[in-house]
Amino acid sequence: MRLAVDANILVAALLKNATTRQILLEDDLEFFAPEYLLIEIKNALRNPKIRRRIPLNDKDLSDLSSAILSRIIFIPEKIFLPFIKRSLQLVAHAEDAPYVALGLALKIPLWSNDSALKEQRKVVIHTTSELIELLQR
Repeated sequence: MRLAVDANILVAALLKNATTRQILLEDDLEFFAPEYLLIEIKNALRNPKIRRRIPLNDKDLSDLSSAILSRIIFIPEKIFLPFIKRSLQLVAHAEDAPYVALGLALKIPLWSNDSALKEQRKVVIHTTSELIELLQR
């Protein structure tokens, strides 16, 4: 299965050793993200409130981040740029537009736990619980 993945999924995987992390490390899945995700993750990890919630020392966090990020194919903006304007009209928050645009460009679902993204109908959004159900079939 091919999926676009948004930053909230990666943050969740770093916060807790649970299903989200296991899914991201699953070999049978292919993950895609805009290069923009790297900026979002870097900013999230610099946020003291988020960093305090991650129960890993700096080396372990770096190793885990590298392992997870190595599973993601990062797509340059030029590939999904033609879909950005349309995506901006679909999302409530502009920072979500690159993820929706990527889903449109690659014609793949987006894995996100952002409930506001479910309001648009152009890209299929799978929450983690929905993805678990799909994977169990």
